[in-house]
Amino acid sequence: MRRRRDLVLPTALLLAGLGGLFAATPPAVAQDATTKEAPEPDTAPETPATVARRLADAYQLTNADGDRICPLRLAAKPARAPAGIGHPLFAVELDRPACAEQITFAADIASWSPGPGDSIRLHAASGKLVAEFTEGAGGSWEALRERDGVYFLVNPRLVQAAPQAQPADLFGLWRLSRGPDQPFCTVMFGEQPIGDGDYPLIPDDGCAALFGKTARERWRLDAGDLLLLGDTGEPLRFAAQEDGSWLKVPEDRTTLMLSRNP
Repeated sequence: MRRRRDLVLPTALLLAGLGGLFAATPPAVAQDATTKEAPEPDTAPETPATVARRLADAYQLTNADGDRICPLRLAAKPARAPAGIGHPLFAVELDRPACAEQITFAADIASWSPGPGDSIRLHAASGKLVAEFTEGAGGSWEALRERDGVYFLVNPRLVQAAPQAQPADLFGLWRLSRGPDQPFCTVMFGEQPIGDGDYPLIPDDGCAALFGKTARERWRLDAGDLLLLGDTGEPLRFAAQEDGSWLKVPEDRTTLMLSRNP
């Protein structure tokens, strides 16, 4: 009988110890639950309303020379869309009579809407498109109105924050092409002033095919843009790009790009 009590006692102690061990170890399921990462939230695409809130701000509508200015504000407040308009319109605040004296078509502006690539579309009361401005550099948007000319929408707050190019930034040899990895000619931007803000421009013979009929002999900086000028015809206007190149604006069928010659 004594020997049976000696055997029973260690067995009871062993079971008690194992019970304590199991109680101290958390279940495997609980461990998995604590280490499993929460799923990342889906990124919803921007709606016209969210883009409108991002673009809404005070702007200046100007002509190409910048000597005629119409202050206006693009609001994020929805505007009433005429029948047949399949996209949201938003309110525009401006002094139409005063603006019409500066820029004639400003009298027709009744609303706006965001377009692809953060473009800005101005609409008439009928919903008809008045002008579409594509985003350039340094807080400016450009539009070409057929048989009218080039116009700009400028956000003064962004322009003040963005440093503008200086003539010394352009001195030297550049490549002129239709786009990246396209055949190019070379253009020398001279350093000696030859007039009121003008500098000499010396293109090689291959540039005639890119410039067209009008030769370009001078260049200047104008309100942050680069102008290539000739004795006749309209100047070619280029806007600075984030990668240091210059792209002809407004964008049309004739793409031209200036990039620094390596």
